[in-house]
Amino acid sequence: MKKIFLITAIFLVGLPLRLLAQMPLESSHQPAISVPAPEASAKPPLTEIARVNGVALTEGQLDQEMQRLFPYYSIHGGRVPPSAEGDIRQKAMHQLVLHELIYQEARRRNLQVPPLKWQKHLQQIRQGFPSRQAYEAAATKQYGSVAAYESTLRRAMLVEQLWDAEVTRKAVVTEQAERAYYQSHKEQYLRPEAVWLQTITIAFPATATAEQKQEARKIAEQALVKAKAAKTYDAFGSLAEQLSQDDWRVMMGDHGWVHRGAVTPDLEQALFTMKKGETSAVVETSTGYLILRANDYQPKRQMPFAEMAKSIRQRLQTEQRDKRAKEFEQLLRTKGKIEML
Repeated sequence: MKKIFLITAIFLVGLPLRLLAQMPLESSHQPAISVPAPEASAKPPLTEIARVNGVALTEGQLDQEMQRLFPYYSIHGGRVPPSAEGDIRQKAMHQLVLHELIYQEARRRNLQVPPLKWQKHLQQIRQGFPSRQAYEAAATKQYGSVAAYESTLRRAMLVEQLWDAEVTRKAVVTEQAERAYYQSHKEQYLRPEAVWLQTITIAFPATATAEQKQEARKIAEQALVKAKAAKTYDAFGSLAEQLSQDDWRVMMGDHGWVHRGAVTPDLEQALFTMKKGETSAVVETSTGYLILRANDYQPKRQMPFAEMAKSIRQRLQTEQRDKRAKEFEQLLRTKGKIEML
């Protein structure tokens, strides 16, 4: 079943605002897939559950938003699992009220969707259907009429437009701010020295006797001879797959880059004295005997601003968007009259 989506990603305090801005239309020329019918809500769909500045919000609208927040709605028999229902319902109500507040504010400011933007977006949706008639049939089937669907679509675009103006565009971060953040958090961008590590482990029980440890040591020493003869990553990895007795064996014993401070002191002492391509002697730990291979080495390095600018920008913009989103929502809620019924 093909679905055409208008996806509007509006972020509010880390959560996407997806009310009527994400509206699927089923393409009528695709084969139908049987989906369990949603269970009836405990309240009739037209039951009023809240009013925002006098405008009623209904149980049906809330149920639709719960479906959007819980994408596995249909495979759970057309309902939210009881264990999650309270939380999902609370979040859905929050989003529903906020969407209505933003829409009303957009209307108060006499905002309009630019005609060219509207036509382009509508054309993109229609292109997902084999004909204009198929598009209209899908819209009518799901929303009652083409006019109802396009009205809902226009409303969603107005919400997006105002959110973009009040939140997204006001969360722009300057290069000066990025550099200031980098300078004041420089220690965060100091990469510690690291070794690209492979291991072979011969394990023994936590309650191992001296004899059990001695036997494990014997096996480890035998493995060490083969490990020393393995001169490449692949050769050592093949041995790890055959001999190692830990979960890393399925990864050819490859732990990736291991930074100083990330392993126990006994392993760290051995690991950070090894040269590139070197294999260690047998190292005893609390859980077994290890053979280490150092595939490569990276010295401690201060990451320059040029390398970190993108991640810093993303971090600061996220913080600014969250901050601005909270402020804008608080402003709308303070000005508005919200009645929960």
